Amino acid sequence: MDLIFLGDYIKQRRKDLGLTQGQLCEGICDVATISRMERGEQTPRHSTVTALLERLGTTYDQYVLLSKEEIRIVALQREITAASVQLQQGDESRKSQIHVKMSNLIEELEKVVNSVPIDRTSAIEQYLLSIKVMLRTLEGSISPQEEIETLLKAIHITIPKFNSAKILDRPFYSLEEIRLINQLGLAYSNLGDHKKAVGIFSQLHTYVVERNYGLSKSGGGMTLVAHNYARELTILKQYEDALDIANEGQAVCLEYGHYQYLPGLIHIMAECQHFLGNDVESKKLYNRAYRLYQEYGNIYNCSILEREVQMYHRTDLDF
Repeated sequence: MDLIFLGDYIKQRRKDLGLTQGQLCEGICDVATISRMERGEQTPRHSTVTALLERLGTTYDQYVLLSKEEIRIVALQREITAASVQLQQGDESRKSQIHVKMSNLIEELEKVVNSVPIDRTSAIEQYLLSIKVMLRTLEGSISPQEEIETLLKAIHITIPKFNSAKILDRPFYSLEEIRLINQLGLAYSNLGDHKKAVGIFSQLHTYVVERNYGLSKSGGGMTLVAHNYARELTILKQYEDALDIANEGQAVCLEYGHYQYLPGLIHIMAECQHFLGNDVESKKLYNRAYRLYQEYGNIYNCSILEREVQMYHRTDLDF
């Protein structure tokens, strides 16, 4: 895919969605840049192309990477994201090791970004800020209120007028923006404001289902939102709704291979089935979730699940 074709594609897709150049590029690049891209007169950065295509509800895998530095930046972002998932869901005994690895990767990413003889893009700035606040949250060195303030700062880099009560007023979000808003919902949950968190996850769920379903499913946004939305609904004892959302997330996990959220979704389903009076199904689901947690080496959630089974079913798991 060459740059002229890419520019033609962006222009046509933008017009199909009824978007102006200004609406599409807000917070990512200026109108003059996207105008030159559409005319095939400018070579875009990888992060800029990614953000624009995701806002258009699409993506492509054969990016033109302009330098060894950009190739390294993309590789480091993938390694950092993978490490963050391991840090959140992996074996407790390895968390210190993973934490050090993630910190070193972030430091290397900043060095590579600073070595590139062109301006840092807003998408890179946003990614660095969001991943740093995630790391501080996981290590417990930031309060929920500070986390919310920092996440809003990161979101405002590409969405200056973002309003968490009016998420659906905006016609498009990139996957990174969806992940950031998801983090914001989790921060409100950590603050104890579960109604606020549910309000954010409800809007995100509506967005990924009604406006960006294909990209959100294939890119992992759907399973991420479904997991956290179902969890918050469970906290508010809205078990039927939580079960529906968790089932939906499980189906997408299995279809697209986003298995990191699968044990958590099944765990939520097990708890919901118990409170809905379906203990036979609940026990089956608890056993499925436990086996998956074991496969992932997630000892922490294994112990939580064991306590729940004892409390709800007054029995041990069927192993």
